Amino acid sequence: MVDVYVIGEGPVELAAALEFAEVGLSVRIGRAATSGGAAFAAGAADGGGADRADEARAGFSPDEVTDPDGTLRAFLDHVASPLSPGSAPLTGARPISEAPVPVLLRGADRAWTMQPTPAVLGIPAVPLSRESLAVLGRRGAARAFLDRVRPVLTIGKTRSLGRLVRSRLGKSAFDRLVDPIARAKYGVSADQVDVAIAAPGLNEDVTTAGSLCGAALAYAERHVARETRVRPSAGWEALREALLERLALYGAEVAGAPVVGVRSIGAAACDESHAGDAPGAGDASAPGADSDRGGATEWLIEEAGVRIPASAVVMGDRAVGLTGVPAEGQVPEASSMRWVAELDVTAPDFVPAARAAGGRRAALETVAAPNGELWSVAWESALGDSEASTWRIRFAGPAQDVDGAGAPRAEALADVRAAIDTMLRDVLDASGARRMDPDLPVDLRMVPALFASVEARDRSLLHTTSPVAAESTCLRVGPAVHSGDLAAAVAEARERSVHLRRRLTGIAE
Repeated sequence: MVDVYVIGEGPVELAAALEFAEVGLSVRIGRAATSGGAAFAAGAADGGGADRADEARAGFSPDEVTDPDGTLRAFLDHVASPLSPGSAPLTGARPISEAPVPVLLRGADRAWTMQPTPAVLGIPAVPLSRESLAVLGRRGAARAFLDRVRPVLTIGKTRSLGRLVRSRLGKSAFDRLVDPIARAKYGVSADQVDVAIAAPGLNEDVTTAGSLCGAALAYAERHVARETRVRPSAGWEALREALLERLALYGAEVAGAPVVGVRSIGAAACDESHAGDAPGAGDASAPGADSDRGGATEWLIEEAGVRIPASAVVMGDRAVGLTGVPAEGQVPEASSMRWVAELDVTAPDFVPAARAAGGRRAALETVAAPNGELWSVAWESALGDSEASTWRIRFAGPAQDVDGAGAPRAEALADVRAAIDTMLRDVLDASGARRMDPDLPVDLRMVPALFASVEARDRSLLHTTSPVAAESTCLRVGPAVHSGDLAAAVAEARERSVHLRRRLTGIAE
């Protein structure tokens, strides 16, 4: 028997496992035999495997992870610290932070122009700066400047980011500065993004400063901190290995066979259930059969030919499709998903513009797919230098509601590929770039779309505050629950694991 069985080997599941193992609870870690929810199924449908490397970065965009509160960086530092006195640190898990860089945007004449800075999600702090004039044109910049003299009529009450920008800065600022950045991040128009999600506290700053541009100036440093990207120095797979190495120090076991099912049993029925289980279900020879704490068995985890009794179970995103998953493990996963396609290309012809703009190494625009959908197209130098010969182009589609039923239909996948091929051809023709390897297929995958509204976020996370969740010994964790926000998913998994481990160890809240 084990105290806690963790299903999943992603960073969120292993972060939860570490919270239990560090206080002496016995932990066993297994992988789900199923592919999980829509994000995993989409990868499988596109030819992706369900191996451990995939799980280390599944359910979120590995190159787009941000950490507004610093909790993820603190966790990575903890994982990277030496395992024992005198031992070497696990340097591959150390966090690397990359502050956001201003991007090139399409200006009033459709030429590439440097984004005005300082700014918050494209909202310029100085509407009459040279960069603002280049992007907005004289009329657009003059309209935006009216924000400085117009009174604030709705004190801290504007919910929609798009509505706030339109009312204060005008249509040009919305179309050319804010909407492209909002679509790239959230997969929806800025009209559908809540200010409280995109820039918490910005409305209050508008009230204090008396203008949106003044608020952007006051908020700019906080925005940079919120949008700074974070990653382990050696990558997400190296983080998984470091977490497993640290867990092994505490005696955590890794199952050799995948998990095929989960069954909830009452403590009173525990002994009867063991009697008829497969060999090793309740005897000391089974992996994890004895628990020093002797907690009541509430779960049976079915591996291939073996049932492992456990006092608690942690279920990651991939566990959603297992048989016997209880109601508390079936909380909604990401309600919206979006397609992302990436490819390496040669340097585009706007490199001179990037060089003139101070060596900017990124550009952003919005293009229309053949069916009329608006896709975000981001360019980024592979070496972080505008002079690099290789650039990475990233197409990100609009957020789409999903039902969690699994992989997209083959015909739907074919339609997406055809649309991307068309857009890629048009974008490359217009930019003078070409594919680095014509025979290399586009890297296509589906990822959760970040929450764009407070309502969607609160609805998805309602399970964490329910009475059932408070009393359950089943934790549902994973980035998909937080719509791809890895930092929030890790923070919540660790917090809820602390509460559960107190109950398992008999420590009162």
